Amino acid sequence: MHARLISVMADSPNAQQKDNLCGPYWAARVLNDSGFKTWDGEPIDQDLAALRAGTVLPDQSSNPEVPPGALSKADYRYKLPVAPLPESGTSARGLAVVIEAASEGELRCIPLRGVWNVDRVERLVEEGHEVGARLIANVRTGHLWGARAPAEILVAELDGRPVQDPAADWDVGHFVELVMLVRGPVRSLVVIHDSYPSLGREGFHAQPPRSISAALLRGDGREGGVLAVVPRARFDAAEALFVELGLEIAYWNNGTGV
Repeated sequence: MHARLISVMADSPNAQQKDNLCGPYWAARVLNDSGFKTWDGEPIDQDLAALRAGTVLPDQSSNPEVPPGALSKADYRYKLPVAPLPESGTSARGLAVVIEAASEGELRCIPLRGVWNVDRVERLVEEGHEVGARLIANVRTGHLWGARAPAEILVAELDGRPVQDPAADWDVGHFVELVMLVRGPVRSLVVIHDSYPSLGREGFHAQPPRSISAALLRGDGREGGVLAVVPRARFDAAEALFVELGLEIAYWNNGTGV
């Protein structure tokens, strides 16, 4: 098994995200994994990341949207601003500001948007990790396979045989990490790490690249994208790769502004 995947599975300081803090969860997770534990004397966690990223919570008229098997968690450490559901969320730019500032520039963020397809997703995951990138994807979950797809479907997908796509578990805008690419005889699967351990196995599940590309394109009037987080020394190599892949280095509008 991939060494970083083993490490992530063994170390889960924030076992589940708090309601509506998926983006801040990943900002804090990447910072913690890179050795950054405090910022201005405060512990770096999803609450601090949400406060500094400008996260806006949905008002109380909106029921918490959590996937099957997850419990609502709203024990926030700070009072965060509130707005109607369509105006709530966290921008990718806000997350980038947090990651770069909390790491004092040791981590750099490269926002990626574009016309997503299978080849771009495969190469981004496979080659992105070769240049040291952590890939935080902003997706619409309704385009993903259900997180507990049977093994026989996963094997059939890798083998290039026709499959019935497992129904999605839920349908929301969400941040997840793209962990690794697994190649089969004909097709591939991308291992996703989710901020909800109830999905897949402790939050890990496999998705075909075509589902991820659809989830990045969203199709709901909002945009998706990937925030690539790289060590400062690898920034130039990572940026060159993403340009070569035909991706645009720019922030996307997921409904919270660019």
